[in-house]
Parts: sequence; structure tokens; C-alpha cells
Amino acid sequence: MNRILLPLCAAVYLLVLAPRVLGGSIHGTVSGTDGPIAGAAVRLLELDRTARTGADGRFLFPGVRSGSYTVFVRVIGYASRTIPVRVDDESPDLAVKLVETAIEAEEIVVSGSPYPRTADDQYQSAESKSLLELHESPGSGFSEKIADLPGVAVRSNGPAPTRPILRGLSDNRVLVLENGLRTGDISTYDPAHAVPIESAEITQIDVVRGPATILYGPSTIGGLVNVFTNTIPAASSNTFTGNVSLSGNSVSDEYAGYFNGVLSSGGHALGISAGGLHAQDVRIPEGTYIDPGSGQPFSLNRMPQSFDHVQEAGIGYSYQGDFGSLGIGAKHYEMNYGIPGVPPNPLWETVPPTTSRIAQKKNSVEFRGILDADGTLVQQVRVNAGYVDYNHSEYPTAEDSTGVSDLQANHFHKQAFNATLQIQHRPAGGFQGVAGLWTNVENLTIDGDMPLGPNSLTTGIAAYLYEEYLLAEETRVQAGLRFDYNRIRTSPSADSPDSVFQTLDVSRLSNALTASLGAMTRLSPEMTLSLSLARSFRAPTVQELFANGLDAASATYSKGEADLSPETGYGADVSFRARTSSATLELSPYINVIRNYIYAFLTGDTLQNFPVRQFSATDARLMGFEASISVQPAANFALRGSVDYVNAEDTKNNVPLPFTPPFRGILSLRYQERGLWGLLEWRLAARQTRLGDGDTPTPGYGILNCGAGVRIASGGEVHALSVHCDNLFNRAYRDNLSVIKDFLPQPARGFRLAYDLLF
Repeated sequence: MNRILLPLCAAVYLLVLAPRVLGGSIHGTVSGTDGPIAGAAVRLLELDRTARTGADGRFLFPGVRSGSYTVFVRVIGYASRTIPVRVDDESPDLAVKLVETAIEAEEIVVSGSPYPRTADDQYQSAESKSLLELHESPGSGFSEKIADLPGVAVRSNGPAPTRPILRGLSDNRVLVLENGLRTGDISTYDPAHAVPIESAEITQIDVVRGPATILYGPSTIGGLVNVFTNTIPAASSNTFTGNVSLSGNSVSDEYAGYFNGVLSSGGHALGISAGGLHAQDVRIPEGTYIDPGSGQPFSLNRMPQSFDHVQEAGIGYSYQGDFGSLGIGAKHYEMNYGIPGVPPNPLWETVPPTTSRIAQKKNSVEFRGILDADGTLVQQVRVNAGYVDYNHSEYPTAEDSTGVSDLQANHFHKQAFNATLQIQHRPAGGFQGVAGLWTNVENLTIDGDMPLGPNSLTTGIAAYLYEEYLLAEETRVQAGLRFDYNRIRTSPSADSPDSVFQTLDVSRLSNALTASLGAMTRLSPEMTLSLSLARSFRAPTVQELFANGLDAASATYSKGEADLSPETGYGADVSFRARTSSATLELSPYINVIRNYIYAFLTGDTLQNFPVRQFSATDARLMGFEASISVQPAANFALRGSVDYVNAEDTKNNVPLPFTPPFRGILSLRYQERGLWGLLEWRLAARQTRLGDGDTPTPGYGILNCGAGVRIASGGEVHALSVHCDNLFNRAYRDNLSVIKDFLPQPARGFRLAYDLLF
């Protein structure tokens, strides 16, 4: 017993109880050419704290312990700055001077490594968008609002069930997180399922392209999208802080609102939030819908069954002191949305409707802790954990002589727990790094008239090491190693209407060792070059292994393959970045080779009068590049161009992979003068003729978007008002990635109005 207790007590002392050296605070003033700047965002990276400058340009981080820190300052219309700070017996007072520029400022990415850094300082290709930048981007869902980033596309089956596609990969290969945790839903089951996150509540989005870091577990072969919300509030030096967002969109008669308020006092923070969205069916430019099965035309000016209704509310509490911070938050989320298809019609006997409706309910609890340690070995301990109770019901549209109904077909209930424990050791001899434990447990039950799969329990456990070494003054290298345990166990359901699921009692175990290597060097103060290599892993899902049923939402009969092996990906990513006050450049070529690439294809057979969708595996290779350049040709003007291309191949059969983004480009001209801005954006896509199984040719297109707005900082508050027009010339175009592209075009011209208040 002594052999156990003595090392344990020593560890507790080193981690928590060792003497603490108290410091003071970090404070200062942010100013520009014309004096103090109000409303600038100031971040203390090591402690994950954010402050906003007041009317006098001042900011304050109280209760900061002695040590070295990094302060990052950013405000739209100015070049961002990063300032190293040392806190000891005296509290530093910073004077931060910002330079005006129309070039988009850098943002901090917190999802690429254990250390928050700017996008130009990451090993992998990474981007980030802040709250105001998201609200000024076209579209409604968060996936649409990041589709202007190079290498990021969006797959749409209507406005609600949109999902990001990174470098040609999506679904279970691209991990969507909320505050670093799994969302606990079933959005990866098929294209009809939405991610239960409303764009109005998002404060920041990080996008990491390519095989993502080992910190977040499997299912990151294609990358990750980390969405940050205010579920857990952060204490501020101001008594009351938060934001209000209001918006409307004519293309769907949409109106939305969101409120988040945080009351702070002496390190305590209490936050409440609430919001909602109401959108009708989306207008389409052609006015004609042609059913691809029967050829029956319909005269329509709206996309049938494309409405979207959302409501949510949350509450959270946190406390921060010299030890670090602890917080807990809870949120309730409901979404009711439609799945487009053939609408009810007089010819229903020969042309049956294929629309449906889905209702989601999600209750979640999240815990987060950042604990500073003065031990000999450990510098900081981070804990992040979340529990999700998720319900999801599908209602396919039925029509007969008595009328139209939407009887329940399937009901999904998932209880999920996801947690990470990360221990950061003290820098020593040029080394810095973390060790971590990760777990994810998902208990899924499926019932109803047409259960798509069996009841199951999926358990994932992992341990990882991540280490960086400062090789030279301007060069550092990175290595990571991770071991994953993944087990899926099905449970017989005697009450299931499917005889297969009444007796299915099997277990699948997948273990894997994954690794990452990276190097980054600063060629000059303005230029960096990075290389990232990764071996990634993804275990097949319950659906891919055991699906056997009618999926009304996607109008197919899905069949799994129990003998599927885990996917193994090998990726290489090179990034060259350059940034000055008047120009930026990024070029990122990549290659990703995936063994046992799991995909679904239509067999040509039918079951219960629906086409059969079969899961199978092959080998795949995806290679391509992203490039972007921004220049400031004149004062207050920024010209930006970006292109991306991915070539995706089934290397076993020497045929293209289906639903791959075509060559795309964006050309934009932006005007920025302090609080005034304007934007003209031209989005282009080449025709896609590299067709995979089940894919069809898609014509190229070009659409024009525009917008203008004003930001006013007053008394520490920031007011932002903007107006936008998406698809200005009402162009009818089809998105290659949409599974409904053959019979419905993308949305028509839409006018958006948005107002944000940050206080």
C-alpha cells in the first residue's frame, strides 16, 4: 500500500499543493493612429481568457500568477499583434499600437495544437473566423459560412442539414466539435441529418484541414471543424458583458435572434443565453422542379419542405482565480426541419412524395477546468468533459386518398459522454509538450416503424503524447503518438420490427497506433514554411457495419457490411505562408492516401420500393492544393483571390470517387475604413465531369455576392449593422456535392440584414 500511496501523494503535491507564487494582473491600452480603440478583442492565450477594450482603449486581466504569457490583440480594420509578457512582482502595463489595414487580420487557432497560435504559426493548414466575420458571411448554417475558406466546401440537402467537406472528405472523416467535444448527435448517418449547432450562438470557428492532430481522437482523417460557443462563461473585469445578434433573410423569410449575457464579480461568472430561428421554405430561381424518377414537372418557386425552426437556451457558471479556472454549463436545443423532395401532388399514386421532416432535441452538460501547477514537472492541467442526451425522430411524408400525413418512421436516442484530460509539462531543454487521456462512450438505441440499425454501445479510449522541440531560434519540430481502443457492441432488441435486430449480438474491436510529425521554420519575419505528416485512423461505424433498413430521410434502403476493416490514412501537407501589412500569401499542396476507404453506393436493386444503398470498402487517394493571395492595391482596399482543387481516386478500380468538389475559386474586393466596410465577391466553380458511382455531371457556375456595413464602438460597446445580397443576379446553379442537385437548384437571390451588439 505504501508503494502506491507515497508516489500518489508526491504527484498530488507536485501538481496541486506545491507553493504558489502569486503575481498581479496584466493591463494596458490599445490605440491606433487616431487614439484609443474601443471594442478590440484582447486574449491571454495561456489562460484562455478574453477581454474587450473600453471606451478609453483599456483592458485588464486580474488575478494572473507569476510567469510568462502571450497577449494577442485583434480588431477588424487593423493588423493584429502578439505581445510576450512577463508577470512577476509588478503588473505590466502594455501600450499596444495597431496599424490600419484592409487586409484580413490574423486570428488565433486553438485547435491545431495544445498551444493557441495564429494560423500562420501552425504546422497544418488552419483557419479561424470570429463572430462578426461569421455573421458577415453568406448562408445561414455554420457550414455555409466557412465555405469561402480555401479547401472548405459544403454539402447541402436543404438549408438545415448542411455539413462541411474538407479537401473532398466529409461525414465521419471530418470531425465536427463543439468547444473541443463531440456533438453527440447522428449527423454522420446520412446527408439528411443536421448538426445541432445554430450559427448565431457561435463566437469562433476553427478549421484544421488535412489529417488532424492526435489531440481529438479518431474520425479526423480529413480534418476537423471546432465550433466555440458560450456554454461556459468566462469572468470579466466588467460587471456585465455579452452579445445580442439579430438577423433576417428574404430567401426563406428567415428571422433569428440570440442573446448571451454574463454577470461577473470577483472571479465568478454567471451566464445565460437564449435564441431561436424561424425560416420558411427556401426560394429557388428556376421556378420548376422535375422529378428525376418520373419526369413529372412541378411549377414551384420554393424548395419543397426546406423549412427550419430552432430554439435553444443555456446557463453556465465559472470561477477563475490564481489556481486557474473551473466552469460548468448546460444547454437545451431543439430543431424541427424539413428534407426536400417530391412534394404532395394529385399524381401521388404514380409520383409519390419523398419529402420528410426531422425533429431533434439535445440536452447537454459541459465541464471545463484549467488548473495551473507550480510543481517541478507539471505546468498546467486541463480537463474538458461533456454529457449529451440526444433524441431524433423522422417523419416521412405519406399521401393517400385521405390526405397527407407524416407518421413517425424512426426514433434515435443517444446518450454520449466525451472527456479529455491533458497534462502540460514544464518546458525543459527546448522541449515542451503534453500527455493526455481521451474517452468517448455512445449508447445508441433505434426504434420505430423502420429501424435503420441495431441498438449499440460504442466505447473509445485513447492515450497520447505530443511533444515539440525548439531545434533552432526560428525552427521547431513536433511529434505525436496515440493509441486508440474502439469497441462496438450491438444489443438484441426483442421488440424491434426487424427480425435481424431482434437477435443481433456481436462485438467489434478496433485498436490502432497513430502518429504525427511536423516541422515549421520562419524563413524571415514575414515568411514561414511548415510540413506535416500523419498516420490517422477511423473505425467503421455502427451504420456502416450493421445497417439494414429503410432510411426514409435519404429515400434509400441502407445495408451495412459486417466485415469492414478500419480506415488507415497517410497524409502529407506542406504550407508556405507570407504576410506583410499590405499583402498575404498561402500555398498548401497535400496528399492523403486512405486504405480500406469506406463508402456507400447504389447497387441498382430495390427493397421495399427504394433503391439499395450498400456500404463497401476500397483504397483511395486524394491530392490537391489550396492557394490564396491578398493585396492592398490602394489605401482601404483589399483584393483577395483563392483557389482550391482536389483529385479523388478509387485506386483499386481506377475510377474517381463520387461527389468530389470541382476546381473552385473566389475573387473579392473589400473596402475597409475603420468602422465602414463593403464587399463584392465572385464565387466560381468549374464543371465537374470526373464522376464516381452514383454521381452525375454538374455544370460550372459563377455567382456574385455583395454586402456593406458599419461598426461603431461606443463606451466599450460595439454595434455592427450590415446588409447583404447573396446570388445578386438570381443565377440558377447546382452544387456538385448536393444529393438533391439533379432536381433542385441552389437558393435564389436573398437579402440579409444583420445586427450585432457586443458589450
